[in-house]
Formats: sequence, C-alpha cells, structure tokens
Amino acid sequence: MKPNYKELGHADILGPKLKELVEQQLLEDLKFYGINGEKFKFDWSESCIEGHDEEYLDGTVENFSGINLFNEQDEQQLEGWMEFIYEREHHFFIAYWEFLHDISATKRYLKDMPGIPDHVFSRIPEAVRSRYKRQRLNQ
Repeated sequence: MKPNYKELGHADILGPKLKELVEQQLLEDLKFYGINGEKFKFDWSESCIEGHDEEYLDGTVENFSGINLFNEQDEQQLEGWMEFIYEREHHFFIAYWEFLHDISATKRYLKDMPGIPDHVFSRIPEAVRSRYKRQRLNQ
C-alpha cells in the first residue's frame, strides 16, 4: 500500500489543531504497546466514521477506523481504529487506540479488543471515572 498524506478521508472534519493533538496523543499511546512512534506519519485517506462525535478545538472528532501509519521509508507499519474520551466540564480530552494491528514483518494484533486500557483509565478525572468503568478493557 502506498501512502496518501494529502487526502483526509472522513477525518476531514478534524481542524488542524485537533488533528495535531489527536496524532500526538495516538503516537504517545503507541509507547504502551512497546512502539516508539516518533518517526511515523499518518495516512487518514481511508478513515471512516464509526460512532460518536464531539466538537473540540477547531473541528469535530470521531472514533475513526482506517488509520494507517507509515515509517520514514513510506512503508505501512500499523493500522487501527481510534477512540476518544471528552469531558467538557473537566477540560479533559484523550485519544487512544481502540484496535491496533502491526502489519510490518511481525504481523500481530497489538490491541484487538475494544475497551479503555488501564493507562488511559488512570488519566480520566476521578470525578467522572465511574462513568467509564463498564468500558474498561478486560485484561
């Protein structure tokens, strides 16, 4: 697969600030799967809307599927879905991987079950954490 860094697919609803924040948080989330995301580039061209949405910063965020990450040589390495939590009254926003598949040489699922992982759950403000208890990833 060749990358398409220009087309945003359904992620065209992300404003520039929101897109930058989401990408930063998704790259940061890779660390919890043992991956250094510093050198990856996003290809949103196959992104698809999968559920709930919220207006935030300068755009609208969705839980998109069809997100592809490429290395510096433009070789596809990862594909996945993203999820997010937004608590307006607590000024809390976090994007994280919902499904994540390593399609490089190792070809393995890094996260193949839906749910909020512990490293994300622990960052949710305590005042609203109980709202998300049922969505936790069963590990």
